[in-house]
Amino acid sequence: MKTLNHWYLHLFLILLSLSTVGIYFLFKNQTYFEFLIWNLFLAWIPYILAVIAQFIHTSTYMILRKIILIAVGLAWLLFLPNSPYVLTDFIHLTILKDSYVEKGALSFTYWYDFFVIFLFAWNGLLLGCSSMYIIQKIWEERFNPFVSWLIIVLTALLCGYGILLGREYRLNSWDALHADRILEILRETLHQEAFVFCLLVGFVIMTVYVTFYVLVNSIGSSRHSSPYTNEKSRR
Repeated sequence: MKTLNHWYLHLFLILLSLSTVGIYFLFKNQTYFEFLIWNLFLAWIPYILAVIAQFIHTSTYMILRKIILIAVGLAWLLFLPNSPYVLTDFIHLTILKDSYVEKGALSFTYWYDFFVIFLFAWNGLLLGCSSMYIIQKIWEERFNPFVSWLIIVLTALLCGYGILLGREYRLNSWDALHADRILEILRETLHQEAFVFCLLVGFVIMTVYVTFYVLVNSIGSSRHSSPYTNEKSRR
């Protein structure tokens, strides 16, 4: 598992988000989609928390390092569903479908909004995958690859559940502080459709993450090793 070049990654994600917001203001034709900027802000929170966790993990002088790392990790898990959640914003194209029809056909406004939402969703997925990769790297270094992948699979499923709570029950990550409301809603989610939804969304998130993982670990690998290169030739 390769170590990410964090400075390049930070710069790339910042520029990508700024470009996306710029495209939004260039093409926006109504205030309805201004929530996309807020959703993108929320998608950044788990990435920032993952970076903080990485700093704590590599720090040798921090007092109570394990306790702080656990607290940051739980906060990361709580906010992580906000990253892939942006993908569900495509639903607004269906809600507003009648407003996009002109003379029996979809207007260009529909396609403008479609690709603007796609840019925000792409940002969210990259932020989510990057943060998951950082956290998996920490788990792998503390335990082993099997444990790290087990944690990632469970995380993807919990993300599916978090998206269910956010999209269908309109809960925010900070609503977890309201124990009474949370327990009541959690009981409402105990049915088959919710279970299938979580499995499907978890599978989608896992598929995107594995694709991200494979791309990261395959880029440039030929420079370091090759099945036709032995130790003697490398010297």
